[in-house]
Amino acid sequence: MMNWRRGRGSFSSWLLVVVLLALREIQTAHHKHEMKHTAVGTSRTLVDLITVGIIDDVQWASYYKSNHQIVVKAAWITEAVGMNLIEEMRHLMQNHEGDFQSVIHYLTRNDTKTERNHTLQIHFDCELDGNIQLSSLIKYGLDGEDLIQIDKLEGHWVVLNPSAHSFKLILENAFSTEMRKLYNQKYCVGAMQKILQNSSMKENLPPEVYVSRRDFPNGTISFSCTATGFYPRSILLHWKKGIEGAIWGKESSSGTLPNSDDTFYLRISLEIPPGDTGTGYACVVDHSQLETPAVYPVPEKPPQWNFWPVALSILLAAILTISCFVVFTKWMKRKSGRTSQAQPEVPFPSSVTSVTHLQ
Repeated sequence: MMNWRRGRGSFSSWLLVVVLLALREIQTAHHKHEMKHTAVGTSRTLVDLITVGIIDDVQWASYYKSNHQIVVKAAWITEAVGMNLIEEMRHLMQNHEGDFQSVIHYLTRNDTKTERNHTLQIHFDCELDGNIQLSSLIKYGLDGEDLIQIDKLEGHWVVLNPSAHSFKLILENAFSTEMRKLYNQKYCVGAMQKILQNSSMKENLPPEVYVSRRDFPNGTISFSCTATGFYPRSILLHWKKGIEGAIWGKESSSGTLPNSDDTFYLRISLEIPPGDTGTGYACVVDHSQLETPAVYPVPEKPPQWNFWPVALSILLAAILTISCFVVFTKWMKRKSGRTSQAQPEVPFPSSVTSVTHLQ
């Protein structure tokens, strides 16, 4: 029976390793490119247009109508995408400024207040698993309300707001369909592949890891493990206790988030119920810049100290200090009084006496 249990434990550990490696491969292969357009204008004039490109939650480029320029966040991305494609995208955005204003005009044609500003939002994204495109989404919104969307390359437009029924006919014509497929392949998928294929041009950095512990009065214990400053994005954090594979408790995660310097941040937490001393727990971090998964033990519970003996000691020390001060003050007063009584009468100086005799 004991041998069977040991065998089952080894198999569980092996299975856990396989699952973690599989998850790591999945996270590494799956990527998402989003292009978010925000246009503000009236039925007659386009006031502003801002477009941002985001890959895996990290902004890599932006376009502003104010200067008709594309700003790329890092030099290595410019080199990866190529100036020709960036310049082509810039001309495309500049030429499409009138199209954004035309869409606002069409969608607000029944608005009697022609000088009122409206906000048009177009969300365009594509997802890849390796070199296989998983999905493509385009969604139109006006003044905070979703209008219409299509979620597949060969799919159909779905009306989300009755006001967009006539707009659907425009989006379904052959020209619009061909342009949508071209933009998806060249600017969404194509630009993302170029960046991902050359992502090694950016310096790879290992994570900095911080582990903390907090004990609550009701006996609950909360652990926190933070990894920050790492690149590339793919990372795995999980808890372990001793040699056990299973952890009982309430787990939560912040998700992998970008830092301002293009590195990433991830925080996981574990809350264990009362009755568990919280001993033997550790945070395990696995990243491409670590030779092997790193183990960071959770700090032990800080030693408890009794308040009353410490408070009593402080009080006694204060009383002793005050008593010494009082005794010293009285002694100084007594000494001063004795000195005054014992002091003899001082005669006038000889020079003064001589002057008196002369008078």
